[in-house]
Amino acid sequence: MCPLNTAAYPDALALASSSGLTVGSVAAIQKLHIQTIPLGESPKRIAYQEATSTYGIITMRNNNITAPSVSTLCQNVTDSSDIVNGTDSESRFKKDAIINSEVHNLLIMDKKTYEVLHVHKFAPTEWGLSIFSYHCNEKDYFVVGTAFVNEEGSSGINAEYGQD
Repeated sequence: MCPLNTAAYPDALALASSSGLTVGSVAAIQKLHIQTIPLGESPKRIAYQEATSTYGIITMRNNNITAPSVSTLCQNVTDSSDIVNGTDSESRFKKDAIINSEVHNLLIMDKKTYEVLHVHKFAPTEWGLSIFSYHCNEKDYFVVGTAFVNEEGSSGINAEYGQD
């Protein structure tokens, strides 16, 4: 959940639930106006960036479910395969994607139309944990905190440093 205070949604809230994204505002007579945006995956964290009028949403979906979701339907997609676990990252990325059932994504969504403008797919063992909007040197960024999860042991250190 995060506060949202814009011309379109004064004194509103953006809520991420297991079924989608909900934007709500309280009218002067204290009635809650809600709009639910189906994502087809579970939102975990959300941040609003006023300068770009976009939401950054970290989501998770089950890779074994073949139902369409916003991350599988989006045309503008990048992924972490080129930066994970050393030089042979692409083959490792594809192998882990087959094994790993949880897929974590970053969605960039337009505030007015709720169109998903971009999807960044994290590496198969990379989980999105936090997100915030950051302004630096006249530019705006979504900053995402992630962790590499080692499902074989009790510590993620081996996966994070790319050791076998």
